[in-house]
Amino acid sequence: MLFNRKSGTHRKVEQLIRDGVGVRESSWNLPAGSDRVALDALAEPMSRWVRDSMSEMRRPYGIDHVALALACRDQDGRILVSNSFGVVRPGLFYGAEGEGRIAAFLDDVGASGDGPREVVGALLSLGDIAFSMNAKAA
Repeated sequence: MLFNRKSGTHRKVEQLIRDGVGVRESSWNLPAGSDRVALDALAEPMSRWVRDSMSEMRRPYGIDHVALALACRDQDGRILVSNSFGVVRPGLFYGAEGEGRIAAFLDDVGASGDGPREVVGALLSLGDIAFSMNAKAA
């Protein structure tokens, strides 16, 4: 029975995320018929948004990890493609590997159809969560 119960810390973290602590979101529209050039052009503003979002986050005790999730949905809101980068260090997005992962996601978006679509991103700062947990404990 004890394994089925969530710890108090786990519940607090879930509530903070539901409240939007450490969560940053953005979206980019793709008009119908967007070609490879349009998708390639989207990689740069997406990478810039990730880096800009990370520059605003708190880093208590050196906790600077982030979780990034990307999705593409059609005009009816159906998810066509999604990808989670997992929990990573910010340095990933300042080099070729991070940009390559975003480009690979956009390759999948390109294969998802040619109707109007929206690409959405959500970035979670674990440092912001830790900062808020520490502030509530004080």
